Amino acid sequence: MTRHGLTWVVIFGVVAIMFLRLPQMAATQDAITHIYSPLIEVDALAKQKYVDQIDSERLVHGAIRGLLRELDPYSGYITPAQLPTFERRNQGEYIGIGIEIGFRNGRLVVITPIEGSPAAQAGIASEDMILFIDDHNTKGLSVFDVEALLIGSADTTVQLRVQRKNEPKPRVFSITRGPVNLKTVRGFSRHPDGTWNYWIDPDQTIAYIRVANFLDNTLRDFEQALMQLGESEPTGLIIDLRFNPGGIMQQAIALVDRFVERGLILSTVSRRSAIRKYFATRSHTMSKVRLAVLINSGSASSSEIVSGALQDHGRATIVGERSFGKGSVQHLIYLKGSGGAVKLTTAHYQLPSGRILHRTPQNASSDDWGIRPDEPIELSPSEESDLLKSWHRLDQAYARTESHPSNGSDGATLRSPRHERRPTLDPQLQAALAVLRNQHANGQAE
Repeated sequence: MTRHGLTWVVIFGVVAIMFLRLPQMAATQDAITHIYSPLIEVDALAKQKYVDQIDSERLVHGAIRGLLRELDPYSGYITPAQLPTFERRNQGEYIGIGIEIGFRNGRLVVITPIEGSPAAQAGIASEDMILFIDDHNTKGLSVFDVEALLIGSADTTVQLRVQRKNEPKPRVFSITRGPVNLKTVRGFSRHPDGTWNYWIDPDQTIAYIRVANFLDNTLRDFEQALMQLGESEPTGLIIDLRFNPGGIMQQAIALVDRFVERGLILSTVSRRSAIRKYFATRSHTMSKVRLAVLINSGSASSSEIVSGALQDHGRATIVGERSFGKGSVQHLIYLKGSGGAVKLTTAHYQLPSGRILHRTPQNASSDDWGIRPDEPIELSPSEESDLLKSWHRLDQAYARTESHPSNGSDGATLRSPRHERRPTLDPQLQAALAVLRNQHANGQAE
């Protein structure tokens, strides 16, 4: 057959397929029209009969928000005007009060206040239930609705009515918005020059690294902290993920890969079928260092990936309290037409053991959510308050000044250079330290 004849055969084939599919395409179109005809009808009625003139764009935005709100609280719509603020927040800086939020039983809950933020300084605590933001009842709001209420101009005030666990009456907090900086990696204490000290027990070569959240630079900062320990690996390492609300999944996977030689780290699943699997690699693995990981109810999402995967691989002893149970995957999808974006829940995290991290109404009363510690230790409210205050004092041990950027390698001006600043040795940290000391002693005895 000539090339010309073959071309006509292909054309006829395509046309035939199109004719065969026309009934199916028509049926699909009819189904879409049937489903969305009420929305179109309401739009037309509102434009015809509503008492005031209507902004069509506002109606469209509201319809998209309502559609996504029916899915889950973590899916939402970001308008073109909101997108720059949203992107700055993901990069680690924004103006607001500084809290990470989640939902339990349909109510808005603080996962954790961000260290040094206006909310942390005002006394907002992990697991506080936010009932009202100014005059807005939070029941039924999505993450994006809440953030739109909390983020604003510097030096403006927002009022939160909060129900704290085991307290009969709500508390009211008036919080002034300000800059929120999401710092990533911190050490155990401050040297007199303001730099971080990552040794918690130098005699037994046990180090401590606190990871406050997972941003684009988390693994880089973690590696730099390890480099400051010197040429030899520590025999033990405490990774503190308390009050870590999560962040970028790939950074959490990369951190686990640093300590696991082989095997599955994480799967993302939809309706229990795997969408994607992430495996460990052998390169640059610290396979000999003993690990203890600290978690609490403020540990969520990516911090649950790290603690859960290390626990499943037998690479770490998990110390502290049960984690928050936020294990859903959200993807940011930019819309072609409007210039806005949607953040859509597309999957759940599944650990190597098959556990799903996410707390749902179906599994809330079971053990099948979040991370349960190997060494369960709860802090009292006063112990938790002392811990957060000590962390805040460490963050304030030196202050950055634009007028003297040459004071120190990072532009830091020390406020109190007379002595090393150290945090509170709380019961959870003491337990993690004891675990590694015992493992070190048993290893030497063997």
